[in-house]
Amino acid sequence: MSGNGVTAIVVSKDLEGLLRFCLDALQRALSKITSTMPHEVVLVDNASGVPYLDDLYVARGVVLLRFDTPQSFARVNNLAAARRPNDLYLLLNNDVLLEEDALVCMLRLLNREPGAGICGSRLIFPDGTIQHCGVVFGPDKEGPYHCWRGRPAELVPPANGEYQAVTGACMLARRLVWEELGGLDQSYPFGLEDIDFCLRARQRGWRVMCCNEVASLHFESLTPGRVELDIPSRRRFMERWGGRYTVDG
Repeated sequence: MSGNGVTAIVVSKDLEGLLRFCLDALQRALSKITSTMPHEVVLVDNASGVPYLDDLYVARGVVLLRFDTPQSFARVNNLAAARRPNDLYLLLNNDVLLEEDALVCMLRLLNREPGAGICGSRLIFPDGTIQHCGVVFGPDKEGPYHCWRGRPAELVPPANGEYQAVTGACMLARRLVWEELGGLDQSYPFGLEDIDFCLRARQRGWRVMCCNEVASLHFESLTPGRVELDIPSRRRFMERWGGRYTVDG
């Protein structure tokens, strides 16, 4: 498939029970845009201990791409996008349950704002506090972090805005941006490749938006080994970007 539509890419390792809830929520959100924009879902099995079975996902209309050895988040997303090109790519973590109107709102914001090439989404923890509503940057080694993280969601206005970066846990990106940048940078082991992608997009003149009209549920960092991989990724990020972004947090 290649055309005027959306390819949703879900990278997953193990956690198949949670994954099914993720896909159910994704398909409900995609159903809201079906009449105006065709779509397909690519599920990347990133070396699960028990491989996902094709039959279970083909029945859902999902394309399964499986790896027997672990790959970086950047590489598997780049391969999925290359195999199923489309005008828009939705990157979605397997631990995010999309709110039904999330994609409608993200698409509307992306198309409404001139020069917008990337759109993130408001995400909340199961306890109702903010997980993500945009990324800001602290001084020195603090670097990027999620603004208002841990604050009760009802105390953070649901206002859309422009940011230097948004999380790749739920990110909508134009194919034009993706191809211009060569996708995600595969030198990152796992983590901050999404922030790097946003900063590189802004260098090329693209705007990065965050849609805060609706909130989706994010459990965050449930994949085994995820936190440990963030350490070399953060080192890589600071080597490249330290002192080259605006301190706004």
